[in-house]
Amino acid sequence: MKKTKLILFAICITVTTIAIKAQGSNFFIHTVSKGQTLYSISRMYQTTVKDILDHNPECADKLSIGQQIKIYQKLSAETDDKEKKEDVRYHTIKPGETLYRLGKMYGITPQEICAANPGLSISNFRSGEVIMIPASKAVPARPRPDQEPIHIVTPKQVTELSTDTIPIRTTHEVQRKETIYRITRMYGISEDELRAVNPEIKKNKIKKGTLLKIPYAKGQIPPRSNNNLQIQEKAQSDAEIFINIRKELQNDTLRGTFEGIRVAVILPFLLDSYSPKEQARMVEYYEGFLMAVEYLKRQGYSFEIHTYDSGNSSTSLAPLINSGELDHMDIIFGALYSNHNKQLADFAKSKEIPLVIPFTSKEDEIFRNPMVYVVNTMQSYFYSEVIDHFTVQFPNANVIFVSDSVDSKKEFVNALAESFDKRDIPYTTINLCDLINPEINEDTLKTMMSADRENIFIPTSSSEVTMGTIIPTLSILNNDTIDLPEYKLFGYPEWQIYAGNMHNQIYEVDTYFYTSFFSHYTLPEAARFQNEYIRWYNRTPQNIYPRYGMLGYDTGYVFLYAISRYGNNMAEEINKVPFTPVQTGFKFERVNNWGGFVNKKIYFVHYTPEYIIEKIDFDKR
Repeated sequence: MKKTKLILFAICITVTTIAIKAQGSNFFIHTVSKGQTLYSISRMYQTTVKDILDHNPECADKLSIGQQIKIYQKLSAETDDKEKKEDVRYHTIKPGETLYRLGKMYGITPQEICAANPGLSISNFRSGEVIMIPASKAVPARPRPDQEPIHIVTPKQVTELSTDTIPIRTTHEVQRKETIYRITRMYGISEDELRAVNPEIKKNKIKKGTLLKIPYAKGQIPPRSNNNLQIQEKAQSDAEIFINIRKELQNDTLRGTFEGIRVAVILPFLLDSYSPKEQARMVEYYEGFLMAVEYLKRQGYSFEIHTYDSGNSSTSLAPLINSGELDHMDIIFGALYSNHNKQLADFAKSKEIPLVIPFTSKEDEIFRNPMVYVVNTMQSYFYSEVIDHFTVQFPNANVIFVSDSVDSKKEFVNALAESFDKRDIPYTTINLCDLINPEINEDTLKTMMSADRENIFIPTSSSEVTMGTIIPTLSILNNDTIDLPEYKLFGYPEWQIYAGNMHNQIYEVDTYFYTSFFSHYTLPEAARFQNEYIRWYNRTPQNIYPRYGMLGYDTGYVFLYAISRYGNNMAEEINKVPFTPVQTGFKFERVNNWGGFVNKKIYFVHYTPEYIIEKIDFDKR
């Protein structure tokens, strides 16, 4: 592995209860959320689409938001699959369950549950949510599949446990590094109350494995039922437990002794082999990244940038990872190829270092790795966002789908139609061949269009051929000789690549499309970036989509600001970075409680009849 020599200036910069009795305890329930597909759900739980369909045949026809499906989980004793190295168990939270109660059920602490589920919080600790039970603790200590565990202490046992008349709530086995203070906070009691029933505690230090009696807090009355003392296992409110645990897990001290942030950039600069297009894109990304570094340096932030050439797709990153050079990094950017990202993701998880993947969207690691941030998210996660924004932008729509033989956006169109059915938005379909037929009767279009609604044409294909056919056709219809209601056109991210070929017609038909990234030099941020880029590098950026220099600038600024400003709280604060992107928007959400982050930011781009380009940001409305 070679360090690149492409660095352009000094590298060190100072600056619902669910019953599944028949299937047994190895099933849990997953509730489908926005953007999920059978494939993404299968990767999330390390199973297969076939296995999901075997137990949920109805999913073959339809998968809807809020739908509940059964997931069968194989534990290590049941499988010889060598790739399933993580022996974990998934648990669907039932009504009334608490962190403390789940810990008792599986023989672990609330801290271990929270550590395994970084996305878990008091706001989403609710019935129906799925959480991961950590490896080697996957089998319940006291499995009772059909009922919640209840810790019962009889009056006789209370007498035996207590040294006086103080009623005992439960017993606690001291864990590694636990202190008296932490235990008293966990159960909401004072140190004096703990010592009163545990006189053997002589000093503040207690050994791992010691069994301590836990009394009821002062003023708390032990509940009785059927002459038994039923112990309430929730010592504190979940809110208090979450706050305390998160404080314990968070460490504001970053790695190393350098005053600034250590950053690794790992890209295929291909120093040993020549691939002009790919090399030019990676160099331009890095150049934009350095512009962000310099801009942040002027604001007083400090960075130490380490840049590596990852080589071609067949190269292994093992020598770099094993060298120890990455161990003290605070954040890593890379890479381009899937096999490189897999190696980096495994390393980042083991060292708890955030990994930003700027390019590819097909990364399975995101479903099981809390350190991964995927900037270029898979399209399925956008669909629900687009649908929500569509109904906001066009609340009174009448939709005409234009069917093409290619139908490359069939999945999206089906999701739209399903949403329209739920919202009572009328829609119909016309074949593209019929639309472009000059003999089509004006009355035929009038029957499809509405005089009192916004008529929106939506093609079922995003291809350049479809776009190049439908826009001129609608432009011809938009004249005084044909008396039709007003209409608009709605399309796809790919259209920004072909928009230049449409000239004025794309404006004339009042065109919209959705996208996660957009830049045009009529927009002030893009114009400023281009002028700065030319000043820095004495050339203009490549005219491709996405524009790699802008991508480097946007990702560099947002993540370097976030890690500098928020430290190890970056995951919670990443969406609060005060920044107007040049091209790529950011709105990160975890895919599940134990996985990484997908970027769900969506813009609508509007080519208006007044020949103005609008970039509509729904999060700032």
